Amino acid sequence: MGQDAIGITQKVFATVKSMHALSYIGDLKERVNGKMLNEKDGFKINIDPFKIYVYQYAPKMGVECLYVTGENSGKSRVNPKSFPWVTVSLSPEGELTLANRHHSIFDAGFVYTASILEYSIQKHPNPKNVSMNGIVKMQGVDCYYLTFSNPEFKMVTYTTQVNETPLSLAKKLHLNFYAIIEDNPQFKVTSTIKAGTNLTLPSDYSAKMELYVHKDKFYPVCMRVYDNKGLFEEYIFNDVTINPQFTGQDFSADNPKYGF
Repeated sequence: MGQDAIGITQKVFATVKSMHALSYIGDLKERVNGKMLNEKDGFKINIDPFKIYVYQYAPKMGVECLYVTGENSGKSRVNPKSFPWVTVSLSPEGELTLANRHHSIFDAGFVYTASILEYSIQKHPNPKNVSMNGIVKMQGVDCYYLTFSNPEFKMVTYTTQVNETPLSLAKKLHLNFYAIIEDNPQFKVTSTIKAGTNLTLPSDYSAKMELYVHKDKFYPVCMRVYDNKGLFEEYIFNDVTINPQFTGQDFSADNPKYGF
């Protein structure tokens, strides 16, 4: 069973590597301050060079975000659909943008999801940790239901080096930045932490992952991530189109369908 699951996972990685563009509707749940926050967004993504347009359906319909590599001084254009009622430019990895979130716009789509799985499998290569639990219906489609267990997951002490932040640590250690500040609430995501500070960190991104993979197209339909406290995050991908034919208007603030 473990080998079957690994084979399916390898096909997911191959599918993701074949993508140059992606569109989907994402339903997400993220644990923030002990509660699961829900959000629904529409995404258009060009992978390289990275471009992204996001339209929020819930909890506040009409909020928009546009980021194009090399434009707007490296900042996202955001239509907040509220005061000050004008488009604002924000750092995509700044404190305001990442507040009460698990991910930045750079993690949207399947590339980051695949990287989490790939690193976990490489770090813990025991095939017994991976299981294929059959074919089930998820979002109306047949999916392979895979489980990735990590019996080595634990909380550890990490001593910071010079100029480290929760965000930089997450990238360095393949963790989630919110998981870091959740267990070290004295810091914000972009706080520079004094060298020699002891932090409590998870040893890995997750204690367990559940992945539902489209049976025919081998892309993730749903991913659930668990830590030592329970469900940490869940992402459901609906209306997925792989390699759509975008035009320049799809990533333009002048698109008349957008509100920038």
